[in-house]
Amino acid sequence: DWLAWMKADAPDIALRVEVDTPPRLLEAVRNGSVDLAVLYDPPQQGGNAVVELLTEEKLVMVTTSGAGGQTPLDDYVHVDWGPSFQASHQAAFPQIVSPGISISHGPLALLYLLRAGGTGYFRQSAVRAYLEDGQLSRVAAAPEFSYSVHMVYSSRTEMGLIDRMRRGFQMSSKPA
Repeated sequence: DWLAWMKADAPDIALRVEVDTPPRLLEAVRNGSVDLAVLYDPPQQGGNAVVELLTEEKLVMVTTSGAGGQTPLDDYVHVDWGPSFQASHQAAFPQIVSPGISISHGPLALLYLLRAGGTGYFRQSAVRAYLEDGQLSRVAAAPEFSYSVHMVYSSRTEMGLIDRMRRGFQMSSKPA
């Protein structure tokens, strides 16, 4: 949605979109090769990096088994949502020491879950349509975890550009 908004409302800004690991994106912001990075749960920054909260997401446990009232862990798919999630997840589920499958990319894990079946934690916004059409069920007894979305940019970046990009995020995240 943000890309479509930028194309329509800020056509004078050239866009190059990259998907990469947080450390590489943060380094690109620091060295000036990227103006802005959008990261989930970024590590603490120092120096000239500015970290701004865009929105809070929830990670919710969903399952394909229809056993929404239980916590089915036999077919658990672990998604690496970062260190904060890992610590909270370990505290909530100490019995999951070595999951049968672990995937480091949420969208890939969701595709796998929908095709192969199972249970796992996903961003609520990413699974909303699957919950509504019955492909997935929420595991009612499972805890939710916070998953914050931040924009990270250099304090040396031109603030007019940052303001336009921020406005785009705010406009594109509003419900239709």
